[in-house]
Amino acid sequence: MEVRELSGDDGSALHALFAAVLPDSPTARSTDATTRQAFLDDPATFALGAYADDEPVGLAWGIQMRSPSGRLTTYLHELDVRTDHRRQGIGTALVEAAMELGRARGSTRFWLSTGGHNDIAQSLYESLGGDRKPNGDVNYWWELDRDA
Repeated sequence: MEVRELSGDDGSALHALFAAVLPDSPTARSTDATTRQAFLDDPATFALGAYADDEPVGLAWGIQMRSPSGRLTTYLHELDVRTDHRRQGIGTALVEAAMELGRARGSTRFWLSTGGHNDIAQSLYESLGGDRKPNGDVNYWWELDRDA
């Protein structure tokens, strides 16, 4: 198994990665190559693919954020491994690669979120030394209408 960072002209590889790992996702269903390329060209974002014999089996993507104080933090927004390849260390390899990428880009913190019901993910993050906040996580989301 190999973890690769997608960059440059890897828009078609990004689409193939999502199609193989998360086929129902908006990224897999999208035909807009320009949007995928914009994601890869953005210096704050990253995408990692895990490959077994050049076949996509896992993915992770996220963003690096700068606070007003100048501190950089890397946020891992999505991590997924194909069901038939789980429990083989792929999730661990992707999280570790994302952490290393964050370090290399100057981040001093790394974070991610998972649901309180996701015991498998929590176990993975705890095995990697993650510091779970005592009250679990709660997320709020708003859809912002661009046309309004």
